[in-house]
Amino acid sequence: MTNQLSLNLEVRRDASLSDFSGPGWSTLIDAVRQLHVGLIGQMYIYGSAATGKTHLLSAICESYMEMDKSAICLSLKELVNTDVGVLASLESFDLVAIDDLEAIRNSRVWQEAIFHLINRSREGQGQLIFAAKTPATELPFELPDLLTRLIQSPAFRVPEGHNIADRKAMLESVMRRRGWQFDSRIAEHLLNEGPHRIGGMLDILNIIQPLFSNLNRSHVSKAVINQAITMIDEQTLMAELEDIHQEAHEDFLSKSEESNPYRDNMTLNF
Repeated sequence: MTNQLSLNLEVRRDASLSDFSGPGWSTLIDAVRQLHVGLIGQMYIYGSAATGKTHLLSAICESYMEMDKSAICLSLKELVNTDVGVLASLESFDLVAIDDLEAIRNSRVWQEAIFHLINRSREGQGQLIFAAKTPATELPFELPDLLTRLIQSPAFRVPEGHNIADRKAMLESVMRRRGWQFDSRIAEHLLNEGPHRIGGMLDILNIIQPLFSNLNRSHVSKAVINQAITMIDEQTLMAELEDIHQEAHEDFLSKSEESNPYRDNMTLNF
């Protein structure tokens, strides 16, 4: 396990299932409760970038550790260029959360390693949760047996953040846990004019918070409030431009894969 820990796979302890108390998350959180009691052995969640998937995985792992169970969270985007041996013995954890599953789209070695991890976890009665941008049926993997394993998982789409009640519940929960208090005008502007996606909203929250860290909360000047609102607007615009760039890049990759005549299938024995 020393090799795995050196790659910084520990759970980020800044997430809680209480962050997902908005109405749009109720079905998914109900499924997490079933995961807790062993009614579900493997889950698959999907949704656009910055919709809260990574935050949710961290919260789920944190909830397991609160129950004195072992959990680990890893991003394949961060690991795809390392040795697949990092997955060795992960099935010894009660829960393994695997983020950015689409990152191994071009690596049959990693696809095979994930396939074997699933098999080992099943044999050891460990639990797995996967997160990706698309449903498992749309993953451009070259390993049909892995796709079969993933498609067998109960799948849940995360909310896109269009419901302000979901964003408000998240914002209030995160600020309460961190002990942060902002002028109501700032919070309202972030909810109404900021990014709809959870990840973008939390990124902006972290950016504006230092403005208030050394101020008397009862005497925040109008100038500071206006500065925070301006920062929210600027960061929201940047996030929207990044979304456009990311969508164009993913569309290019998708078309490139569809036109690749050398893609072949590789089947493993069950």
